[in-house]
Amino acid sequence: MNATVCAIVVTYNRSELLKKCLNAIKNQSVGVTHIVVIDNHSTDATEKIMKSMASNQVLYNRLDDNYGGAGGFKRGISYALDNTYDQYFWIMDDDTIPTSTALENLLHATLSLSDFGFLTANTHWKDGTPMNVPPIAQNWSVAADKGLIKVQEATFVSLFVERKKVEKVGLPFEEFFIWHDDTEFTTRLSKLAPGYFVTKAMVVHESAGNNAPLIYTDSSNRISRYYYLYRNEMYICKKHKGSAVTLMTFLRDLFVGIKVLIVAPDHRAKRSFTVLKGTFSGLVFRPRG
Repeated sequence: MNATVCAIVVTYNRSELLKKCLNAIKNQSVGVTHIVVIDNHSTDATEKIMKSMASNQVLYNRLDDNYGGAGGFKRGISYALDNTYDQYFWIMDDDTIPTSTALENLLHATLSLSDFGFLTANTHWKDGTPMNVPPIAQNWSVAADKGLIKVQEATFVSLFVERKKVEKVGLPFEEFFIWHDDTEFTTRLSKLAPGYFVTKAMVVHESAGNNAPLIYTDSSNRISRYYYLYRNEMYICKKHKGSAVTLMTFLRDLFVGIKVLIVAPDHRAKRSFTVLKGTFSGLVFRPRG
């Protein structure tokens, strides 16, 4: 395979996981051309480690502040566009650990498709259970005989895209800060061509847990970040999914805002206010791009 690939990794204060991620990228059965590491202003050993690793292949960019996952990925993709000529971008968080043939199988999938908006890997947690499973699209089985499942959207846990597609749809929205920046970005890509889940491209997501966090039970110091979850999801519905889905999502979020007042173990008013503030903000949110 003669394709050139730039791996893009966004990191923040997880130097040991970052080393593990980079080691896995470097030991792929098919080599990457470049590795761009975007450091969201880490305060641990990340800067020291990366300065010792920097080379013509490993490009390190330490940001002047923490811009969240969305800002990190926007800057990472922009940096790759400006500083490499690679044909493909392989995008991931620092807790994504690709198996040795993950990239080989992603590249093999490109040979089986006449066109694609994005490819996403088959992701499992540390105990082998599936996670980051994308929602399937209509006609999901059109390429199933090739180990490719058509999907609607995907996350930044091993996302594979063509440079030319990114140049058409633009970058992730930094204003999302956290949550759903990746699903919005891949929704835009899917309007150019279908996205596919590559069953043989295996990665391990070494996140803290395999359960999606919930506003009902998450720790009190994390409540405020749910504003972005509900705002960003409402924006995606309004922008990409039509009035019926937007209305159903709005009503669901109102119900969540009420339910939190009844079932949450603590900080009920704060949790409810966060849900409702995010939901209503999403109706008028206009990311600049």
